[in-house]
Amino acid sequence: MPLRKKGFLLQNTEPGQVEWAAGVFFLLFFGVLLCSLLQVDLFRSSSQYLEDALALSNLASAVIDVEEYGISHKVKVADPRQAYERYKSAVQGNLNLDDSWECPREAIISGPVQVVKYILYHVSGSQVEIFYFDENGLMTSWREVLGSCVAPDGNQIEATGVYSEISYQVEGLLGICTKAHKGKLVDIVGQGEIQEGEEEGDEGKEPEASRTGPDSIEEEATESSMGTDLEQKGDGV
Repeated sequence: MPLRKKGFLLQNTEPGQVEWAAGVFFLLFFGVLLCSLLQVDLFRSSSQYLEDALALSNLASAVIDVEEYGISHKVKVADPRQAYERYKSAVQGNLNLDDSWECPREAIISGPVQVVKYILYHVSGSQVEIFYFDENGLMTSWREVLGSCVAPDGNQIEATGVYSEISYQVEGLLGICTKAHKGKLVDIVGQGEIQEGEEEGDEGKEPEASRTGPDSIEEEATESSMGTDLEQKGDGV
């Protein structure tokens, strides 16, 4: 039985139909791209806002022991538990959170904020004393060697400081909420430690006031002779 080939006729498209479809596709692509760029810019600004708030909260929690600083010139937080409570109060105030720890500005934070970890580092000599508070507020402490102690964000601990991390919900495209984390490490350096470091760095250097060689004597003599000549010329005039 002979087979017959079936032919299919292409339907004629109306003029401008292809251009109209391409234009719709371009508008949809441009709209999605614009929404993505706006969302990325919002995430960037909220990340910077949260980073500044965490830095201020870390500094607010670190109230140093004045007596210890006056004796040894070492920066040390007096009570880690009180520092943790001060930190939570500072975070709540800096982020403008309510009693449920939710932010009224849902464009930045779309859900309740939770303190994931709060770590206090005390550097004394070659030792680092660490006070770690978890998300439930339970504290554990241990010691590590200076130079091998690293914060959760990857920065090496070199001075007494505070690291904190929070978690929060961020609303993205199509109303989808994503859980995000933000951490910040702040070093606390005392003025006494800075002055001691400057004095150690200046040892072995000759004071500028003691450098009085022949060149400096000749320069002084030249300046004095120039001054005398100017006075004589002034008298002549």
